[in-house]
Amino acid sequence: MKVGIRAHDVQIFDNPEQLARKLEELGFSYLQFAPRASLPRTTDTGKKVNYGLAQTINNIFTRHNLQIAVLGCYVNIIDPDISKRNSALQLFSQYLTMARYFGSNLVGTETGSVDPNFNLTTKNYEAPTVNLAVSQIEKLVKIAEKTGTLIGIEPGVNHPIHSIKVMETVLQQIKSPNLQVILDMANLVTDSTQKISTILQQALNTFGNKIYCYHIKDYVFKNGRIQVVPIGEGIADIKETLTLINSQQPHSFVILDETPQQDFFQSLTRIQEITKNI
Repeated sequence: MKVGIRAHDVQIFDNPEQLARKLEELGFSYLQFAPRASLPRTTDTGKKVNYGLAQTINNIFTRHNLQIAVLGCYVNIIDPDISKRNSALQLFSQYLTMARYFGSNLVGTETGSVDPNFNLTTKNYEAPTVNLAVSQIEKLVKIAEKTGTLIGIEPGVNHPIHSIKVMETVLQQIKSPNLQVILDMANLVTDSTQKISTILQQALNTFGNKIYCYHIKDYVFKNGRIQVVPIGEGIADIKETLTLINSQQPHSFVILDETPQQDFFQSLTRIQEITKNI
């Protein structure tokens, strides 16, 4: 079983050739790439992208046998500031238009927060907020349909799309093949007794055919929220989860997410040990 990684977790910035060489050296063949994070100066934190830049990145990664599975454009599509909200939608639409030039088919995001600082708030769960998020997603799906690309929505407990059930409702309301799910099971954990394999099984039972890719991380549970830790040092049942993914959806995109810099290479060694027999 192969896994990918978020490109910016490798900590090489504004040097795509060096980044690609390192990713290839580490044995990765696909990744999640966010211009905002990997090219912060080049793109002014993701706001300035163009077709030539996209094609250049694509060419470099292709030479190093790398594929951008997810083009990351994580923006707050329900920002309480209307001007910022509209800018977020415009930027995401631009990424959808350029995705193919980057060599990707899907642009991914979470659904934001009514708190611009992303503090945990139940206001994100209120019906008007959820409805706003759905309407914003619907606008972006229409762009994706026109450009022949995909939009990936990542649910999480600190966002309006905050559970498997709410994600299911969104998929029922927006019936489009261009709308897909980025599933990070850990981002849906609400207490220390939950297993990510259980959340995964629920998602597979509910909308398995709409899951485009999976995020994997290890974590501990503190003060009512998860805290990401190096692979192998937390409570996530990673081996059981990866085994389930492989049995239900073999060769799926599985991307290491938020891999801590502390013991970074040890995390890679541990995930390789887990996956080599799956």
